[in-house]
Amino acid sequence: MATPASASETIREEAVNVHLALLLSQRGVTAKAERRSRRGVPDVRVSLRSGLILLECKWEGSESQLEAQLQERQAAFPEALATIGVLYPDRLRYADDTQRALEDATDLQWWVHDAANYSDKEPLTARGSVADLADQLRTLPLDREGVDRVVAAAENVSYGLEEAVKPLAGHSRITRRIAGIIAETDQEKNRAAALRIGCLVLFNALAFQDRLAIANGDVPLVREALRQGIPGLHSAWRFICENIDYVPVFDLAANILQVLEDGPEEVRKPVIAPLVKAMEETRNREGHDLSGRLFHTLLTDAKFTGAYYTSVPAATLLARLVFHNWPAGVDWSDHELPSSLNVADLACGTGTLLMAVAAEAERRHKAAGGRRAAALHKAMVEQ
Repeated sequence: MATPASASETIREEAVNVHLALLLSQRGVTAKAERRSRRGVPDVRVSLRSGLILLECKWEGSESQLEAQLQERQAAFPEALATIGVLYPDRLRYADDTQRALEDATDLQWWVHDAANYSDKEPLTARGSVADLADQLRTLPLDREGVDRVVAAAENVSYGLEEAVKPLAGHSRITRRIAGIIAETDQEKNRAAALRIGCLVLFNALAFQDRLAIANGDVPLVREALRQGIPGLHSAWRFICENIDYVPVFDLAANILQVLEDGPEEVRKPVIAPLVKAMEETRNREGHDLSGRLFHTLLTDAKFTGAYYTSVPAATLLARLVFHNWPAGVDWSDHELPSSLNVADLACGTGTLLMAVAAEAERRHKAAGGRRAAALHKAMVEQ
């Protein structure tokens, strides 16, 4: 890295902030630098689906000044999920190509100064590259809030499931039919588990439908479909299966819904209403793989199946270990080569290991500067 003869020719922090925001955006984290507002000018604003994260950046050796600035920024933006302090290595002041030098740097330092509602936790400190910082920003809601948010969401959904199961349990014919769809045997203990899993399948379809409706104008929202009662909901799910796909999600749910549709009136609404309420209460909770973590929290409860499932953290660790320095020579920025890998989970249950592999491939693609994450994901799923 070249250093000019005159030390007076240095770059301003503001310019490095702009390069940092650009590099983060290239790695899939929406970031904007030096944007003025009436509440001040944060160095870098990071926008996640779950909220805003503010980065305040200084040259190394300016920790005390940076801490004071972080406190001011947290007070000015109380809605922010977190404020993070970043220290640039001093040599970047003199780099001829600031963006390249920042991209190559592996000794950036950062720490979480404060996170909303979690200021009592130990601060997270780290050292690494821009790619490492992007990784932490993506997973920060999980690190700081994820467990509690998942637990809260699971409690809401679990309550809704229990409320939905109650009216079903009193009708042996409906219980037997749902158990026949879900369970392999007809034992009494399996019927109880089958009812809960059947309601969980319905909840999943309801949640997926509302998300899908946002992206596809031909799909009605759950509340819109329910204007025609369960037949309207059933029609929407069959339309999705026949015209869009997602058969594994909606076909099984539609079969269970058909059983409810054939049942007495006193069963229909009391089953669907608590599931819709639970879906709406958890719809806006975001985080790293919230849906997957939510399902694991519920499914690993002994009252559901008594089975053991691979945890999301374990699956993430295994995926990273598998791809560490392998395959040799893979250009992860090229979406076609990673998507051509054959991945098999020979004991697949909820698909957590497969999802972890897909997430790791996407992470490596973005970290390598790749910009076709959507195409990579599509190819991995299809091939």
